[in-house]
Amino acid sequence: MKGTRVQAGTAVVLLAVLVLLAVAGIFLRGTATTVDVANALVPPGPGHWFGTDAQGRDVFARVAVGTSIALASGLGAVAVGGGLGLVIALVCGLGPRWLDAVLVRLLDAVMAFPALLLALAVTMAFGTGLLTALVGVVVTVVPVFARTLRAEARRATSEPFVQAARTIGLSTPHLAVRHVVPYLGTTFSVQTAANVGNVILVLSGLSFIGVGAQPPTPEWGAMITEGLQNALTGQWWIGVFPGLALLVTVVAVNLLADSIPAVRAARLARRRTSRPRREATAPAPVEA
Repeated sequence: MKGTRVQAGTAVVLLAVLVLLAVAGIFLRGTATTVDVANALVPPGPGHWFGTDAQGRDVFARVAVGTSIALASGLGAVAVGGGLGLVIALVCGLGPRWLDAVLVRLLDAVMAFPALLLALAVTMAFGTGLLTALVGVVVTVVPVFARTLRAEARRATSEPFVQAARTIGLSTPHLAVRHVVPYLGTTFSVQTAANVGNVILVLSGLSFIGVGAQPPTPEWGAMITEGLQNALTGQWWIGVFPGLALLVTVVAVNLLADSIPAVRAARLARRRTSRPRREATAPAPVEA
């Protein structure tokens, strides 16, 4: 349990730093795209904490803006994809068997493709850019949520409280919202945390190969590509700092995803152990 607390605490600290960096990025949007050729390729120092790139743009400002773009894009794509996946999972779990079988086969067919390859295909079909890259990433997120939550939804339908709700005649939508969705809460939270990191990685990969966010948008993948062009001549900071930001983000959300089930299990265990103590210390009823 101590290791889980350290893991969760580390994740919270890293995410807090990233959130502060993203907030700073909101106020540095103008600085991130300001060209200053006279100060091009300045190494990290007091005037420019992360140095400048080949066009004199401040790398710290670009990393900060890239952080806000990455977090907003990752959370937005997971929210949309996770919501759609939840709906499909509820249909599979509470719907007829034949519909469940058809949807599962479709989900398996989509999941047969690697996430980056599928997102790349969707992006190329609709044109390059951050928006189309987000659409492509959402397509990869939906089946992951749907397939995972579908198994939990099926398990929920066999629980006594769901069977009792069906016996008293609750409608399927009411049953799904009031009983099945809360049952899926932990799994949904873990999938959300885990997939935010995957989404950010895929988006950065698309920008890295030139089909995601386009210049001069300060996106991490595009910045790493620019950094590779200058790394051989000694300007290592252009690509290293956005790469570190990407690494820290993925590690933080994965640590958070790993710690959620353990923290929730510990809370449930404390609740169960506290109930007998309360019952044992409760005063006995006074007989008349």
